[in-house]
Amino acid sequence: MKNIRRYIHIAGVLLICCAMLSSCIAEDLSGCGSRMRLRISFMFEAETETRAAETEKHHVTLYAFDQQGYCQLVHEFDVMGLGGETTIDVPLEPGTYDFVAWLNKDETYFSLPAFEQFPQVKPKKDAAVLYLDIPDNSIVDYELPTLLHGSVKELQITSGQKIFIPLIQNTNRITFTAEGLDRTADTYEFEVRDHNGAYTFENGFDACAPFRYLAQTTFADTQNKLSAGMSLLRLASGRTPVFAFRNSTTGKTLYPSSEEQETNLVKMIENAYRNNGKTVDFDKRHEFNIKLKFDAGFNAIVTIDGWNVVDDDSGLRP
Repeated sequence: MKNIRRYIHIAGVLLICCAMLSSCIAEDLSGCGSRMRLRISFMFEAETETRAAETEKHHVTLYAFDQQGYCQLVHEFDVMGLGGETTIDVPLEPGTYDFVAWLNKDETYFSLPAFEQFPQVKPKKDAAVLYLDIPDNSIVDYELPTLLHGSVKELQITSGQKIFIPLIQNTNRITFTAEGLDRTADTYEFEVRDHNGAYTFENGFDACAPFRYLAQTTFADTQNKLSAGMSLLRLASGRTPVFAFRNSTTGKTLYPSSEEQETNLVKMIENAYRNNGKTVDFDKRHEFNIKLKFDAGFNAIVTIDGWNVVDDDSGLRP
């Protein structure tokens, strides 16, 4: 009888241990070890209306890297808008960490190969790269989510601490319009060629094969103009995205129509702003309206956000 009671006791202990272990596995080890409560707030500034509105839901992936650069935490949660505070419980020891947040890095669009074996393999921060999953045809012709990046370095934390994370939006949205062309049943396309599909955890550009952002359109029944929207990733001063507009049915390029016309999208935007006494901050401005107005000779006047792109001393000649 005594042995039976002993076996029952041992079996009960084993069941409890199994339950605790299964909890650890089910929650990706988040139920194991020391836990810490953190209060997360994001700081976001934008010059234009964006989809990072207060009423929009965002999916957050938070990373913590120790002082040797190894990732000790990957924690996912949702926030509604970017102005509030979210409290999370995480398996993290008190100490000094670099925190990185990616918002809306939907696995349908992005991948992080360095984290495929986490937590068994803990990647270093300087080896972690977020990649846009570019289709085999190298064409991105669909809506991208509002990708945001935030980081804070060498933050010493204890339980209950509030962490402020400033955010930069990586997704831009451009509305293209073309006027002055004869109506046809053809398909037209606005194109931006770039190589901006890979980002370090410092939000720097990483090596990426060139690909094309593409937005196609036709003449609507009651319209004498062509319109299309495009979402594309980061723009930055000094970068070289190449803009073109063509009749994709015939293959004829309509912009540029001569070698003298500028095709660097960044330079075109900077020129339009500079010649109107403005400076564009690509980290804060993420929506642009670009209009091509063609004359009878198929020469286009380009306006960006209502301002003409004009000749200047830099050699820009749209």
